[in-house]
Amino acid sequence: PIKAYLQKALGENLLPQTLLFAGPDGIGKSLFAKAVAAQLLKSARSPDLHLLAPEGKSGLYAIDTLREMIETEHSAPFESPGKVFILEEADRMQPASGNALLKTLEEPSFDTTFILLSSHPQEMLPTLLSRCAILHFQPLSEEAIASLLKAKGHKTHLAKWAHGSASRAFELADHPEYEEHRKILFALLAEKPSYPELILKLTQLEELVEEGSDEEPVKVSRRVEHLLASILMWHRDQHLRKLKGRPELLFFPEEPFVEPAPLPQIEKAIDLARLALQRNMKLSLCLQRAVQS
Repeated sequence: PIKAYLQKALGENLLPQTLLFAGPDGIGKSLFAKAVAAQLLKSARSPDLHLLAPEGKSGLYAIDTLREMIETEHSAPFESPGKVFILEEADRMQPASGNALLKTLEEPSFDTTFILLSSHPQEMLPTLLSRCAILHFQPLSEEAIASLLKAKGHKTHLAKWAHGSASRAFELADHPEYEEHRKILFALLAEKPSYPELILKLTQLEELVEEGSDEEPVKVSRRVEHLLASILMWHRDQHLRKLKGRPELLFFPEEPFVEPAPLPQIEKAIDLARLALQRNMKLSLCLQRAVQS
């Protein structure tokens, strides 16, 4: 449906100047954005296509980068009919950076198109969201991801853990240490150790997950997100076992049965853990709440 809408809008010259492609990572938002840009600019390699992404140790947009982009937006295109700016992970902006961008989105040059990409649009400034035509991309099917994995020579069972994201599936395939992280986490969920041992194990897990955080904060963020998703999958499996559901629907069939907590309680604990992480609390403390629920 999104492809049909974009083709129609491009064909009738009715494409909004500011678009937000929202949806999970690894489902094609960036590919769609570049395909739209190629249509608008009449070239897939135009110098009038500008790709921006968060940078530095903070993994956030620098306000100077956005100001430079705004200056470029006011200039004439080099060779194409217009200019296209694609902003990856547009939610990773401090309020000052978002406000710097806001006026440009309110009054863009007639020949400029902005395409913002985000897997967490709820974390964007409401004023920015109000300036965008939002297209919601849906997760890929497990079968589609399995086919992609098979084509690259990877194990297809990883598609079950990918939550509809091709990039997450390939990340799991390329990083076997994720399995080590998951084993530590699942042992804690199953055994529920006493407080001193729990904190010790969570601190060890934190050190493993945050290795290299200074160089690649976004990659570490993805590792953390995988852990939080794994907690939810583990509890979902326990409820399926309790209801004597079909074994082939389990995410982790090798795990033993443990009496599960209510899923709404787990979902709330995970949301609180994400909020605490955004406030720069230690990962071990954030996970403690989710593990003890």
